[in-house]
Amino acid sequence: MTKKITLHINRELYQSLENHFKKDGQRINKFIVEAIRNQLSNLAAEPSPTKNDGLESYLEKGSSGSRTYGVKGQGW
Repeated sequence: MTKKITLHINRELYQSLENHFKKDGQRINKFIVEAIRNQLSNLAAEPSPTKNDGLESYLEKGSSGSRTYGVKGQGW
């Protein structure tokens, strides 16, 4: 089952699509669907950061032994 979606794109982009696909609406639609599908598969392939990664990154920004590093959760 397919669903309908409306996209709002600027005039220049629309004209580029029309020129490239010779105003063939079905080919334009197929191109857009494939582009979205590719982008979604790329997103799924990227590892998502975990909460621990963010904390480690935050702690690594402070220099060891400095007061700011201690404030970042080192029990001062």
